[in-house]
Amino acid sequence: MKFSLDPAAGNMIVAYDVGVIRVRNTLATTETRETAEQAVTSSTIITPATILRDWAPQSLDEVTPAHLRQVLEFQPEIILLGTGRQLRFPAMEIMEVCHQAGTGIEVMDTGAACRTYNILAAEGRHVAAALLMIQA
Repeated sequence: MKFSLDPAAGNMIVAYDVGVIRVRNTLATTETRETAEQAVTSSTIITPATILRDWAPQSLDEVTPAHLRQVLEFQPEIILLGTGRQLRFPAMEIMEVCHQAGTGIEVMDTGAACRTYNILAAEGRHVAAALLMIQA
């Protein structure tokens, strides 16, 4: 007997590399399952239901508390902050915005954030990935 996982409905990250993140959206209905794939080429916020292209900060140094408040508007239970090619931590006052809102935040490099997002989204968790693009 062959077992396979049914892919989760919604946005799933299928690939990432320098300058691009590929996202597949699977729309499930009672009759059909349709998929569409798109390339994202700038910093972005991805949730299972939404892709916000052109998220303003292009590097960790540009991230402000207001940028994380924008992610909080999606009301996630956890935010994954992808910091680009390397793991770097933002200033505590930036992360404090999430703690005050009662929302978890995990900081990791963008590749790890993409992989973790897929796991949490497949589990049906309300996750938001705030991803800074991987630069050369």
